[in-house]
Amino acid sequence: MKGRTRRSRDENSTTAVTGAHIPLKVCAGSNCRVFYHLGMRTTPSFRHGLRDGLPVFLAVAVFGVAFGVLAIQAGLAPWLAIISSVVIVSGAAQFALVGLIAAGPGPVLVATTGLALRHLPMSAKLADLIGDRSLPTRVGLAWVLTDETFGLTLRASQTGVPDLVTYKAAADVMLYSAWVSGTALGAFVGRAIEPAALGIDVLFALLFLGLAAPLIRHRRDWLVAGLAVAAALLATVVLPDAWQITGAATTAALIGTAVGD
Repeated sequence: MKGRTRRSRDENSTTAVTGAHIPLKVCAGSNCRVFYHLGMRTTPSFRHGLRDGLPVFLAVAVFGVAFGVLAIQAGLAPWLAIISSVVIVSGAAQFALVGLIAAGPGPVLVATTGLALRHLPMSAKLADLIGDRSLPTRVGLAWVLTDETFGLTLRASQTGVPDLVTYKAAADVMLYSAWVSGTALGAFVGRAIEPAALGIDVLFALLFLGLAAPLIRHRRDWLVAGLAVAAALLATVVLPDAWQITGAATTAALIGTAVGD
């Protein structure tokens, strides 16, 4: 299929397949769509995403073990803890779930809604980065919309990675496999592990610092980063636990928008 162009009987419709296992570009007149498939795993951007996703894999695997342990201690069956990670794919929301499950559905809904609101600016930025894509592609990227792979994709957009969709898909594969497998391990070892002993707080602070550091290049970046850190610290003092992440993220986004170059 390499380098081959197929033309249908309709002269206004052209399907171009360029490069080995490169995503399909389908055009009807001036309207073109790009469709991604399993063959994209051979592209340089996909391999780049796998490499960059390796530190995320290691950190998220530990995080998943901690969640699995806490879920069992909160009374969830192992299979239910695993299914939650397969479907929800949100560490913050799932930790809120196991922490508040004894209080009933109301507090859980309020907490998870507050945590999830940060996905609005994240998804808007991601849509801007990837441009016009097919609905299945956009749905797949939105399903695994996490802070870690979003940060990697944002950094990749500034370092010249040619295909952000396949890059993020690779990073998502690393994160998703680590989260689900870590949860399964934690669920089955149950009470044999103390979550605090895994050093989750320190591990994820270092992970996000590593994601942010390459993005800070200019004086404006330092100013935005400093104000964002101050906003995060203030949020821990004045906001309820469930709204601290969303409040800090929203404030940081507004600061980044307001501060000129």
